[in-house]
Parts: sequence; structure tokens; C-alpha cells
Amino acid sequence: MKQLESIIPLITPFTNNRVDKQLAVDHGNDVLRGGMKYLFLAGTTGVGPSLSTQEKLDLLDAFSNIPDSIMLQVGSLNLEDSVDMARTAKKKKIHAVAALPPYYFTGLKREWLVKYYVKISSEYPTIIYNYPDTTGYNITYDIINDIRKDGGNIIGIKETTFNMNDILNTKMYVDDFKVYTGPDQYILSGFRLNLDGYVSGAGNYGYKIIKGIEENYDNEKGDRYQFLLNELSDLSRKYGTISSIYDMVEIITGVDAGCPREPFFKLSDSDRVQLKNEVNTVMEKYNFKL
Repeated sequence: MKQLESIIPLITPFTNNRVDKQLAVDHGNDVLRGGMKYLFLAGTTGVGPSLSTQEKLDLLDAFSNIPDSIMLQVGSLNLEDSVDMARTAKKKKIHAVAALPPYYFTGLKREWLVKYYVKISSEYPTIIYNYPDTTGYNITYDIINDIRKDGGNIIGIKETTFNMNDILNTKMYVDDFKVYTGPDQYILSGFRLNLDGYVSGAGNYGYKIIKGIEENYDNEKGDRYQFLLNELSDLSRKYGTISSIYDMVEIITGVDAGCPREPFFKLSDSDRVQLKNEVNTVMEKYNFKL
């Protein structure tokens, strides 16, 4: 059976708008027991941009007993903070760090982007977090090769884009480099196109479905599992991406994942009941039992 590296960007549980490390550990351990390989802390699904540097480090410390299973998003608008977090990751001996480009301020010179990634990855092996829709930058294969020429220790890229041409170009034109697909809808494609792995926000609640894709990527059952995951992801967006995932974790896995941090407000009681009913309807449609 073909296996790709499964990376789950863990939601960050909050209690009274404060990071709840115990709930994070409980949820993270459940995801790992479900067969996923890595937990990605402080990513988009984990509302990383709303976390302080100390909160990110607190999350990292909460998982210090399983460093080989952990990645941390360190990219920020403060390069000194990013470098310091990468140094801490090195001390903790986690699997790797990932870094968004400096978001919000679009128009940075290409050479500055290269320097940014060289400085972070000089501290610790780094996975580029490419999310053009939110950062304003598209890190393509030629930029990656420039970073490496300047000494950057870049080991992979998370492609949060539906531009399959860019994804395949990176796979083709960057040697000894891991390419991970970001959209939940591309997990099956990742298997069939021989990518290296996937980063799936839906894995917070749908890891059993993802295992179904993995076990059946070469047959029609794989398509069916992917369609099921797609419909659940659509429900998440319908009820409010990020916030809805907290409820879907509890509805589907039974694990208490706490609450989101405002301005990602908790779903109303009526929305939660309706979401649960729609989740059950989708599961029944595909004959998948909770």
C-alpha cells in the first residue's frame, strides 16, 4: 500500500479565549492514533496568525514528548520572532518548521523573499507554506531553487493552491524536495500523481475517511472516500470555516476540541444542531458509520 506523509494542521482549542494546552494534546493524540503521521501547529486551521509568539511556543511545549510528530508554523511579519521560534524548534528537535512568506505587505522584492527563507531555514529545516490567496505571494519552483542556491535549507513545500500546474512544476524542477498538497480535495490526486504528502484541515475530524482514501487510492472506493471528504469540507465552509471544525471534531470523533478564538465565534446552538444533522445525512449517503 502506498503511503504519503499525512500532516494535520491541528485546530487550536481555546477556553475563555485562552489556549487550552490539555485539550490540544487530547485532540492531537486522537488524530495520531487515527493513523496520521504529523501534527502541524499554528497553521491557518490553528489560527496561527492570531497567536502570540509565546502562545505558539506554549503549544510546542505541550507536545514536547512527541517531537518527531510535530511541525510548527513560524512565518510572520517579524523575522526576528520567526528565527527565534526556529531556534526553539531546533532545541525541541521537532520534525521541521514551516513558514509562510511575510504576508499582508505585498510587493517585497524577490531577493528579500529569498533572504527571508534563507534566514529562517539556516536555523532549522524549513517547509515553505505557499498560500497565495492570503499572503499575496506565490512561491514557485524557480524561487525555491534561488533560496537553495543562497544556502537555504528548504526541504519541502505545502501548496495551498488549486494550481496543479505550479504543484507539478515544483515536483519536476526541484530536486530532492517534498511537495505536499494543501486543499482537502486534492488528497486522492496526491496519491495518483506521486506527490509526497498532504496537509489536510479536514483531517481534524476526517482521519478515518483519509485512511480510506489511502487504502483505496487505486480503485473506485478511493474516489468515493474523497467525495465524502469533499462534502464534509463543503459543510464546514457553509457553517463557517475554522469555527465549524471544532464542532465537527466533537460530532464525528467525540473528542472535545474546545472553542475557537474570537473573531471566529462559536456556532449557535441551532447551527450546531443543523450541522450535526447534515453531517449525519452525508455519512448515511456514503454508508459511512461514525
